[in-house]
Amino acid sequence: MPPDPFDPRSADRLPHTQRPRWREVLGSPRFRSIAVLIGMPVVFVVVAAILVPAVGSRSADSPAEVGASVTPPLRERARVDLSRPFADTPAAKWGEGIMVPPAVPVGRYSAGEVATAMTAVRQLIITARLDRHVLETHDVEPVLAQLAPHQAAEVRKWVRPGNEAETTWINVKIAPGFRLLPVPPRVAGSMTPIVNPEGELVIRTNYLVAYAFHTDRPEELDGPLDIITVDRWEADYIWVSDARYDAGSQGIYYGEMRGHTYSVNCALHDKGLLAPNYSNPPVAFGEPAARDPEYYFDPAAPVIAERGC
Repeated sequence: MPPDPFDPRSADRLPHTQRPRWREVLGSPRFRSIAVLIGMPVVFVVVAAILVPAVGSRSADSPAEVGASVTPPLRERARVDLSRPFADTPAAKWGEGIMVPPAVPVGRYSAGEVATAMTAVRQLIITARLDRHVLETHDVEPVLAQLAPHQAAEVRKWVRPGNEAETTWINVKIAPGFRLLPVPPRVAGSMTPIVNPEGELVIRTNYLVAYAFHTDRPEELDGPLDIITVDRWEADYIWVSDARYDAGSQGIYYGEMRGHTYSVNCALHDKGLLAPNYSNPPVAFGEPAARDPEYYFDPAAPVIAERGC
């Protein structure tokens, strides 16, 4: 069972190596169906708007904090410590789980309905982004089991060998030959219940997950970001619980999703697989990065749409 995400705890702090690579994933499908858009870098899909990380009071109008909102700076170089892999990165201050905010009525939806929807979305994110079985075996069935049955049937059409690059929005897939360290991923972000223009309850999320990869030679690396990969998502999840619809229509549907991944193996990410920055081929030099590494750890920063590999 993976650790509980939006349930913050603390850790230490940590840095950046050379120029870690990142990839962007974008998409925009329609309610109760999935349509994937292939962008410059990678792709992914789903429906609605960009999220803003939350700070302050937790109400129907303000997002709830999912992890620490403070973004400590990265160190330029630092010793890689496999027992404290997130040290010297902003993820060191993030929690190990996902915290669901106190539920309040939103539009025509009662606090109880909102609580049920947020709890269900929380479990979907845990399964898709934190469950070691799903991450390591690429078994998508536990993820689909969290969706409305009709939505699961639509999404299942995308899941087939060779289509991994188009399904990064469904779940994380660790590349064969790599493994995560035996420490929980770190999570930061927000979760906010809203009502969309169609009157549907939407759980709007904006979150980052930092993964720590194993290496046999930590002493040969430049810094912790050689083994830390950050997965960023702004995702809307539409909740349907309406007696007018059949049983297969009840549950979670994907809304709009936007994301990018930072500090990755670019070639493997092109195939929809997640692997650490240290596994990229060595380069003699490269163009200066357009943004500081801290940008990619900040839930308040906009998801970017340019290619970084």
